[in-house]
Order: sequence, then C-alpha cells, then structure tokens
Amino acid sequence: MKRLFFLTFLLSTLGFAQTAEDLVSKAISARGGLDKIKSVQTLRMQGTISFGGGDSGKLIAEWKRPGKFRQELVMNGKTMLRATNGHEGWSLNPFAGDAAPRDLSAEEMSLIAEQADFDKPLIDYKAKGNTVELVGKEQVEGKDTYKIKVTLKNGAVRYENIDVSSFLESRWNGKLTNEDKEVEFDTYFRDYKAVNSLQFPFTIDTKTVGSEVRQKIVFDKIEVNPALNDDQFEKPPAPPPASPK
Repeated sequence: MKRLFFLTFLLSTLGFAQTAEDLVSKAISARGGLDKIKSVQTLRMQGTISFGGGDSGKLIAEWKRPGKFRQELVMNGKTMLRATNGHEGWSLNPFAGDAAPRDLSAEEMSLIAEQADFDKPLIDYKAKGNTVELVGKEQVEGKDTYKIKVTLKNGAVRYENIDVSSFLESRWNGKLTNEDKEVEFDTYFRDYKAVNSLQFPFTIDTKTVGSEVRQKIVFDKIEVNPALNDDQFEKPPAPPPASPK
C-alpha cells in the first residue's frame, strides 16, 4: 500500500510539473495560436485611461517588431510620450516640467523593454531565458484560475493567472521599481474580443497593492498590422532655444 501511495504521489507530481508547459501551450492557443501571434508585426491600441480622483486622458500605445514601443498620453491639453527603438529609450513629460525629450535611465529601459515585448513573456519563454512554474490554482474575481510563476531572464518574478475555462490571462502580478522604490501591482484583464482572429482584453485595470492608487484603461480601437514609421520610435530633436527678446 505504501509503495502504491508513493507511486501515485510521484506520478501526480510529475504530471503537475509537466502541466506548466501544457498550460502555456493552451494559453497561446486561446489567444489565437502561435503562427497568428507571430504574424503580427505592428500593433496599435487606443482608448481612455482613467486615474483615481477623476483624472482621465487619451492613450495610444504602438508596437513594432523587433522591440519598438511608443506610448502617448494626452491629458489636460498636454502630451506625454515614452518610446524605445529597441536599443535606446526616451520620454517627454510636460507634467514633470520637461521641455525637451530625455533619455531613459537603465531602470526605465528595463521596464519599457518588458512592455515592448507584445508577444508577452510566455511566448518563446525558453528562448528568452524565462522559466515557468505552475504554483497551483486560485480564484480571481470569483473564477478559478491556474497560477503560473514566470521568472524572467533578469531575475524579475511575475505571476500570470490563466482562466481554467478560457485559458486566457485574467490577472498579472509583479513588483516594479519606481524611483528607487519597489511597488507591487495587480493587473486584471477583462472584456476579451477578437481582432483579426486574435483575442485582446479591451479593459485593463491596474491596482497598486497596499494603496488606493489605481488606473483603468478601456480600449475602443485595436489595430493589427497598421502602417507604422520607424521614425516615430526615435528620439526627436530638442526644440531650438527661445530667441532673446
């Protein structure tokens, strides 16, 4: 009886370990399949972003392979930009008093490089140097999910919750460094719709763990393979100095 129990335990443990890779495969299929995902060379998502306190603005995010990303936020008549060409990054933040674009720090580059991967960490995770581990099951907003621990090549840890029915991502959890302070975020993905036979969440709700700070993005338009010029990911020249009066 003891041998039978040990054998059953061993087999269940091995099966559990194999399931992490199976779940990744199912999650990729749920999004539309690897071939369809890889056929996306450019992507544009636009909508409204709202913050606590009633502030809101227009958000446009654009991606282009390999590793290009640009984010534009228009709020209160001002435009904030952040972009990378895959090698270098820059930002222009008039809300922080920027009059000219500035280079991103190494910390900021690490974050934007992660955002620039619109395939997300599970696609080609082994080739990227990431590892995955099935932690178990837990409920997210009343629904059962599989919880996968994703360790990125740089050592950062992310947790992905995959819905047990749809196999679509329902939540992301991770810690990011902001101004030398580590902050933990929970991001919820809702309202999935098909665009060019690929599933996209049209609502993304992010909460800062341990704080009332949150932001919500509701997309009204997602375009697959729009025409995007490489120049828009490059750092623009600084404006000429104002002429003396």
